[in-house]
Amino acid sequence: MSTTQKHMQNLMNQDGIIAALAIDQRGTLKKMMTKCQEVPIKQAQIEQFKTLVSEELTGIASSILLDPKFGLPAAKHRAKTAGLLLAYEKTGYNVSVPGRLPDLLVDWSAND
Repeated sequence: MSTTQKHMQNLMNQDGIIAALAIDQRGTLKKMMTKCQEVPIKQAQIEQFKTLVSEELTGIASSILLDPKFGLPAAKHRAKTAGLLLAYEKTGYNVSVPGRLPDLLVDWSAND
């Protein structure tokens, strides 16, 4: 089995399905949390939220999708059985180009 096949297998459940928990939201999540608390949200609060979600829900997910801005601490708190996917696009979409194409994060690549 190749390394790529092993990595893909780590993302799947026993039925070969990627049943990932997606919590790679950044800007939208920050806006929702600010609206709920009616005070500005700090990065540490978003990181803590994502960490709690990761701790509680990755035991029933095959993997978790996180973002590198707020999600890296949560990656360390996922279940040992949950694979890891990282977003490499900026939050939001490039509105100057038709088709809702994302802009990629600087210094992040699927090749890394």
